[in-house]
Amino acid sequence: MEIHRQTCQSCHSREMQNILVREPGVPSTVYARCAKCGELVALYRLSDYYHHGKDLESYLRSHGVSSGESGRDILADFQRTQKEAEEGFQRVLEFFEMPKEES
Repeated sequence: MEIHRQTCQSCHSREMQNILVREPGVPSTVYARCAKCGELVALYRLSDYYHHGKDLESYLRSHGVSSGESGRDILADFQRTQKEAEEGFQRVLEFFEMPKEES
């Protein structure tokens, strides 16, 4: 796994703000903005989006789910995504806690 923390090219800060833009029919877009100087740092277009701590209704809205889809399948997908998010986040936190290798 490779983990990268954004760094502002202008002021070299690692403090970021994420601005999420969602429009119907368009992949969600995240603008990473420097919290110190306000410069644009990066742009990400997301093919999938999960907001931890939000309910199933939020998940359905972000995925444009139609009323004709199976409720069981949708719930299973939500639960799988929730589990993957929690496990992935724990792996990232463990990465930051690992001792740095001496060069």
